[in-house]
This record gives sequence, structure tokens and C-alpha cells, in this order.
Amino acid sequence: ILMLLVADPVVSTYIGTRCYWILAPKGTMVPQVVLDIVATNDSYSFQGCTGIRELLLQVDCYAADHYSSRGLSTAVRMLLENYTGNLPDADATSVSACIIEKDWTMPYESGSKGFVFRSLLEARITYYDTFLPVNTPSNSEPVIDGGTSSGNDN
Repeated sequence: ILMLLVADPVVSTYIGTRCYWILAPKGTMVPQVVLDIVATNDSYSFQGCTGIRELLLQVDCYAADHYSSRGLSTAVRMLLENYTGNLPDADATSVSACIIEKDWTMPYESGSKGFVFRSLLEARITYYDTFLPVNTPSNSEPVIDGGTSSGNDN
């Protein structure tokens, strides 16, 4: 998601490459985006994990004034809203749905040189997790720990 945001021509006009996970480095200029995973949910069938995962992503859009914060938030929302396709990451993660659930204006916060303004988005993203072992015809007993798949690998 981070790579998608900084690669987008509209979002990058606001932030350049100032997009971070969890916490921006101290002294980073605004505008900027900070991403955080709020929750995840794996989908299961009677055969086990399907590899389909939901992610609740919090996107904080910081800027020097309210209008810039909302403009950045709108640019991010337009990119993520209804997004489907492959992400530009090493695994080309396949996103099947992206739904914006919250779009809030938050109170201003004290910054190192005055105040910063924040707009918050929450996006529910459904994607295929390539890291989860799943049941397939060639892998009827998925093994997480690299065991022998003898059926005794508890």
C-alpha cells in the first residue's frame, strides 16, 4: 500500500515519498501519510485457511493546515476507494476489494513548529495472502514450520 501511495502521481504531489508505517521519523516535514494496520482477519473454509485475508488499514494524512490535510486525504481516498488489482510490491499482492469505512477530520495536534492537522481514513482491504500456507491439490497438508508433512508434525 505504501508503494502504491508514493507511486500515485496525485498523492505524490502532496507527499513526495513521505509515507511511513506506524510512526514518521522525528522532524519529518508535512504533508505526510502514516499507515498502521488496525486489525486483520483470515478467511477459512472446511478445508482450512483459504489464503484470503482482510486488513483494516488506518491512514493518517498530516498537513500544515486543515484544507491541505483534507486535500491529501481526498487524494488517498480516490486512489484506494474501490481499488482492485495487483500492488506494486515484490509479491504483486492481489487486492480483490478496498472499501473506505471512515473518513474523519481529527483535532489539530501540537507539532515541533506549531500545529499539524490530521485527517484519518480507515480502509478495509481484502487480498490474497501469498505467505499463508493453504490447502491445494498439491499441498493437502499445509505445514508452517517446514516439517515433513508426515501427519505427525504437531
